[in-house]
Amino acid sequence: MAKIIIKPQGGGVVRVEGVDYSRVLRRGEELESQGEYAAACELRFDAVQRFMDTVGEESPMLDWEDKNSRSLIELCYRSAADHLQVGETEMAAALWECVIDMDEEDHFEANVMLAFVYVALEDWDCLESARFSISSKTPEYHLLALWESYVRSGEVDKGALKELSSRHKEWWAEFTSEQHPVDEAYKADCLSERPSKRTEAREFWFATEPLWASDAEFLEKVRVK
Repeated sequence: MAKIIIKPQGGGVVRVEGVDYSRVLRRGEELESQGEYAAACELRFDAVQRFMDTVGEESPMLDWEDKNSRSLIELCYRSAADHLQVGETEMAAALWECVIDMDEEDHFEANVMLAFVYVALEDWDCLESARFSISSKTPEYHLLALWESYVRSGEVDKGALKELSSRHKEWWAEFTSEQHPVDEAYKADCLSERPSKRTEAREFWFATEPLWASDAEFLEKVRVK
């Protein structure tokens, strides 16, 4: 087993060598394409866990410009998503927090996913910190407001609902739809340089689906303008 090497680069940033994390990413994708999703999840988590065991409790800030270090950050993000998909929300939150520790600029926008899982965990103090980085002009911001108001009170924020349905119609249409097909057109658009807003909304739907699956009443309230 290759030894993990931590190389300081100055300014508190480090590079990670010894393990080819790009290769781990590719192998995980290969396993998924073969229908071995559980094996892909285990592969990603094992790679991240081994790195965490090496560096200790505090994750160092990694050099985003270094391909291998960047791949490790992506592995951690994907592992968080893996855990959310199987309902392990607390572990997902912990891994996304590690992503932000490793990537100060949050290139993968882990704070967005963190905000949604913080609501699910009713961690309101951490929610405020995560929400700070989400622009009020985005559909995610208004969807988050709906999710938060529902978890807190059982009702959705009417103002946020109006904003979502009027300013972000593609997102409202996706989150109120009964179907979210993964057809060839959707797959092709996902791979394009500029995916459509509806495709972006569908991608976010799939990313957050475990939250909505746990409480279908929330979506019913979103469907009512």
